[in-house]
Amino acid sequence: MDATEKTILVVGDSTFDSDLGGEVTVVAANDDSASADPSCLVVTDPNTTVPLDTPAILYTDTSPDEIVSPDRFDAYVRRGDHETLETQIRWVLSRHASTESDGGETTERERLKHLYEGTTSLITAETTDELYNRAIELANHILELDNTSFVIHEDDGFYVRANDDDLAGTGPIPTEQGILGKTYRTQQSYLVDDISQHPDAAPFDPAYRSALSVPMGDIGVFQAISNEESAYDETDLRLAELLVSYVAETRARIESEAAVRHSREQIERLHRGATELTATTSLTELFERTVEITDDILDFHLSYIGVVEHSSTGSQNSQNSGGVVEPRSTDSQDAASPDDVVEDGYIVPTAISSDAPEDGAERVSIQDGGVAAKTYLTGETQLNPDIASDEDAKPVKNVYRSGLSVPIDDIAVFQAVSYVPYAFDETDAELTELLMAHVAVIAERIEAETRLREERDRSSALFEHVSDAAVTYDVEDGVVTVTDVNHAFEEIFGYEAQEVVGTDLLGRVVPAESDDGADDIPELLAATGESYRGEVRRRTTDEVREFILNVVPLSPGEERGSGYAIYTDITDRKAREEELERQNERLEEFANIVSHDLRNPLSVARGHLELARETGAEARFDTVESSLDQMEALIDDLLSLARRGQLVDEAVPVDLGLVAKQAWMNTETGDATLDTPVNVVLNADKERLAELLANLFRNAVEHGSTGRRNPSDDAVEHCTDDVHITVGGVDGGFYVEDDGPGIEPDRREVVFEPGETTGDDGIGYGLAIVESIADAHGWSVVVTSGTAGGARFEFRA
Repeated sequence: MDATEKTILVVGDSTFDSDLGGEVTVVAANDDSASADPSCLVVTDPNTTVPLDTPAILYTDTSPDEIVSPDRFDAYVRRGDHETLETQIRWVLSRHASTESDGGETTERERLKHLYEGTTSLITAETTDELYNRAIELANHILELDNTSFVIHEDDGFYVRANDDDLAGTGPIPTEQGILGKTYRTQQSYLVDDISQHPDAAPFDPAYRSALSVPMGDIGVFQAISNEESAYDETDLRLAELLVSYVAETRARIESEAAVRHSREQIERLHRGATELTATTSLTELFERTVEITDDILDFHLSYIGVVEHSSTGSQNSQNSGGVVEPRSTDSQDAASPDDVVEDGYIVPTAISSDAPEDGAERVSIQDGGVAAKTYLTGETQLNPDIASDEDAKPVKNVYRSGLSVPIDDIAVFQAVSYVPYAFDETDAELTELLMAHVAVIAERIEAETRLREERDRSSALFEHVSDAAVTYDVEDGVVTVTDVNHAFEEIFGYEAQEVVGTDLLGRVVPAESDDGADDIPELLAATGESYRGEVRRRTTDEVREFILNVVPLSPGEERGSGYAIYTDITDRKAREEELERQNERLEEFANIVSHDLRNPLSVARGHLELARETGAEARFDTVESSLDQMEALIDDLLSLARRGQLVDEAVPVDLGLVAKQAWMNTETGDATLDTPVNVVLNADKERLAELLANLFRNAVEHGSTGRRNPSDDAVEHCTDDVHITVGGVDGGFYVEDDGPGIEPDRREVVFEPGETTGDDGIGYGLAIVESIADAHGWSVVVTSGTAGGARFEFRA
């Protein structure tokens, strides 16, 4: 091997590409060509034993404070930092060459070792200010440099961040000034032996004579200044460069960790803030609190939320509910570009930063509203690093230089602006999108709750003011539990609300004799989300009444097990319908009578009148008169029957015996006789009761005159109108019986039908009238056999 060639022996599992010049060879320890006497060792394992007479650099991920006996190594480089590793190798090689020429170890190598040992204090620094101050101490005490400073570049110039002569805080220093500015601009190190002779020098103090200046990338410059000429040499410069490389690497680590820590803290704070948003109850409160969070946590100091007040002129119908617009299509195939969508509406500021000017945001058109409109129409975040160069941007104020715009679903748009360009980055956009996604979910929940609350308010108002009985209830395991009733329910069913709320509805209102099975009760349909409308019979506190029942589940089609039951009382209507049906039946009966029963005597009378004209026989007129009498009787019965079903006048206590005698006096009874009771009192309409008795008397006389049964045998005796009639009282009512031929058992059910008769001169309406008057009083009537074998009619309330 050539005597001037230097060998770098890498011990461990690392390889690296280097540009150390043609005279330097890098080989692995397991390479057969490896030199037995390398110029420098690069060791990756801190536990590796290294020879004392060979310079060694530790190139590892292990933290310096975890390394045992770090003084065994000449330098420490964090693994992956190839640039610093090359700098350290060059330094070690130059020192090694100097040692060989001097024939022994030098003070420079000792300074290098002390610098390496001191890097431990740099790595443990937690802030950049702490780092700079520790580096100043190393420069003064280990590298023996005078008046050292770390000068940091900021927007308006240089500032002294750390100095050993109380100059910290000095600034701003112009970026183009002196050797400081040249070092920063050229990114080259400078060693100045005589400042007074250097063309670029512009010393802060005229006493300064020499200096070394080392760049720290775009961060700033490290400088050491002395009042003596030629105070520094190349060794000092190399050591300073090595120190600066340690500082730059550590600073990058500190800033990276700080950024991660800040991001973590920011996300945690953002999460807490988003959690607080869930407690908001209105969109205005939600958006105002959101702006406060973005100002406080994301450090946006000029931001606002604009709600979309929307109407569409396209094919879709417009929809506006509290500023919330009809959802735009989010399907990638259906989504249109802003130019393809024709929409009317505005984005109206609803919440704005407390530090923003009053006119910091304004109402903008969706059609021509710049970035805000584009954000809404596309549903995509817009990051505008330089508003001046953005064709879509139409800032409210020309001083706005950068902006961030994020959609809040299809409800609103969030925007943040800054007076400087490039104020927002992708991280800001991602965090804002994360927050706005949460805001959109809460806004949707608030809107749903608002709609539900309004619907419930409307339902409650309708529920309370509806004229029909209404009840809300829950269904579980076949039990219908009342949750509320309206005032109409209390009045119609007779229960106070506090009596029924929390109790079983069906147990109260379904009649015991109901034909509905357990699975056929309509109220239970709410459990399966089904509606129902139909007629039912339900029990009130007084009686069973007829209702039209409407069952309305709270969520049709969903099995929620709760609903409304609305009961429309149709009892009176049903009674009117039944009465109308009875009246129609009577009209039909009358039509039959007029067309048939009246026609017969009328035909007889007409025929005999014709014969009388032809023959002049006066006997014919007797037949005509008889037919007319029959027609008159028939008309009287029809008029009485027409009153059937009418309500009786007020029922009052009447003496049955007296009413029976009056009725007997007004009826043609021939030789018939009557027995009446004493002290039998009924609640009845006196006139209608007399009419009922008169019809029974007439029926007994007419049928009794045809024959009478002998109680001792079945023979029928022919006689005149000497039938005997008895009126008396029974438990709960009264009876009328005669000693005539009676009514056969198989005819007792039909004798009350209109027109039913067995006589030749009767028309068959008397007993129909009797039944109608009894019905009007609420009495039942039963036909049996009397004590003498005749007919017996019993009436009971």
